[in-house]
Amino acid sequence: MVKITTEQFVPVDFIERICADKKVKFRPVRTAGDIMNKNVKTLTLDHTTKAFLNFMNAHKVRHAPVIDLPGEHSKKPCFIGVVSERDVLRLRPKRVTDSDDENINPKAMRQLLQQIVARNPWSTSPDTTAPDVIRIMVENHIDMIPVLSDGRIVGVITTTDILKLFSRIDTAIEALYPELKEQSRTKPPAPFDAADESTLFSWFFQNLGDVMTREVVCVESMRTLSDAIDAMKKGEFRHLPVIDENARLAGIISDRDILRQLPFAGRRPPLQSTKFRDHLFRADDDTPQLLLGVTEFMTRQVISASADCRICEAAKTLYSMKISCLPVLGPQRRILGIVTVADLMRALLPLYETTGQSKS
Repeated sequence: MVKITTEQFVPVDFIERICADKKVKFRPVRTAGDIMNKNVKTLTLDHTTKAFLNFMNAHKVRHAPVIDLPGEHSKKPCFIGVVSERDVLRLRPKRVTDSDDENINPKAMRQLLQQIVARNPWSTSPDTTAPDVIRIMVENHIDMIPVLSDGRIVGVITTTDILKLFSRIDTAIEALYPELKEQSRTKPPAPFDAADESTLFSWFFQNLGDVMTREVVCVESMRTLSDAIDAMKKGEFRHLPVIDENARLAGIISDRDILRQLPFAGRRPPLQSTKFRDHLFRADDDTPQLLLGVTEFMTRQVISASADCRICEAAKTLYSMKISCLPVLGPQRRILGIVTVADLMRALLPLYETTGQSKS
């Protein structure tokens, strides 16, 4: 059995080394360069909002890096910023389809991206470590981070790319230890002779009950869109479970669901918001949509999970279903907790931390 001879080890290093020794294929997951999508599609400041909507639909993405094309004094495109789906959701009512533009504000569709682009966003370099990338994304509530080299965009990392890491790591561990497949819902016996394997198996068998948020902020089914906005701003989160009069899960609403209900707001405000999502949620107090009941726009068919679901399986569910959270339910659809993409991203960090002592 392969052992690392140093007194301390990093789980990701251990996985890479034992995969190499056992001839198990495993792509590195150490840096932004290992994780990023290099096939970057961009728009320019002169593209319109309508062009961005078409861009998202054509490439099945929710973000677009925005560049300024080379000019008289520049020999290469200059990265400017990012436009996200959240910046334009207020243009199209929820029930309007991609092919039905007549209900969309014509002025909004002609708006240039230079008016709404988020300039100088958080970015990283190809050499930035994976845990640093994860921390930047989680701490700043961002779903996509551009990877820059000499001011030029060379890749992007989205939360989807982070979720893919779970599958890469999970597949490698199962290839190294096929017997673990038989114990997918039960933790293996302890203690182990090797601290490195003990740490790795403990991570492998970690479940949603270990990482979920237990004190879940919910909104009652009789509440309004205004109530939902206030709760999201106060808690700085993007999802709200909706509960019925018996405290059972009735649905869920996201910040995207809310934004689709609000009227077109014009260009991005010039100053950074002092409150979470304030620039996106901003609306006049007399906006009639604020009085809409949450049941009018919540998602009713909610994908959920049990507390004993392994985190790797949960990550696969989020990735395959293209969702960002999983309510964790107990008997009678009572909410035990909630797990978001951010929670799972945090769960990756221990794999990059120095830990334990390994026996030689």
